[in-house]
Amino acid sequence: MVPMPDTVGPVAELRLEAEAVRIRRGWNVLIRDFTWTHHSGEVAWVVGENGAGKTSLLRVLAGRARPSAGRIRWCGPAGRSPRVLYYHPAMRLPPEARLEDWQEAMSVLIGREALQSAASAIAPAGVARRRRLGVLSTGESKRVLLASLLSQPAEFLILDEPYAHLSEGAREALTAVLAERARRAVVVVATHQGVPAGAGGPRIRLDRDHVEPVDVGEVVS
Repeated sequence: MVPMPDTVGPVAELRLEAEAVRIRRGWNVLIRDFTWTHHSGEVAWVVGENGAGKTSLLRVLAGRARPSAGRIRWCGPAGRSPRVLYYHPAMRLPPEARLEDWQEAMSVLIGREALQSAASAIAPAGVARRRRLGVLSTGESKRVLLASLLSQPAEFLILDEPYAHLSEGAREALTAVLAERARRAVVVVATHQGVPAGAGGPRIRLDRDHVEPVDVGEVVS
C-alpha cells in the first residue's frame, strides 16, 4: 500500500507512526499494509461505517491491542515514556459516586486548574454536585467523563466516537477543545457521524476492504 502522507508538517517532536500495520478480526483481515504518520498541529479524523474497523484501528494506535503485523511508534519527548490517553464509548463512570466526589478526586489527581479549564467547556452545566453519577443522562455522563479525560496531560489522545450522545452545543465545545489540544498533542478521533463542519486536519476513511486518505470535502457532515 502507498504510504499516507499527513497534511500537516511537524509542529513539534510529537508524532504517531504506523508502519505496514495489519489488523485481523478472527480470520478476517480488516486492515492491511497501513502506513501513516500524524504530527501534532491538527486533529486527524478516522471515518467509516460501523463495523469497518475504526475501533480495531484506534485500539492498535493507542497500544490497547497489537497488530498482527507491522508496528506503531509514539515519538514523544526525549527521555520519558510517551503518555497515551484512550477514550472508548463503553467507558463508564462509577454509578454510586456523587459528582462532587468525582470532581474532587480528579482535581487531586490532575490538578484543579487543569480540570476547570476543560470542564468549563465540556462539562454539563446546571447539574447538582450532589447527584449520583449513575442517574445522569447518557449525554451528561459522557461530558463529565470527557472533561476529566481531556484535562489530563498526555502527548497522544486517541478517541473513539467521543461525539456519540452529545448535543449540538456539546459537540461544538468538544471540537474546540480537541483543536486546542492538537496544538500540543497528537490527536486522532474516530467518528461515524461525519467530521464537524469547519474542522481541519487529515481524514482517513475505512471501508470493509481498504483504508484510504480522502479529501476534506468528502467527509464533512
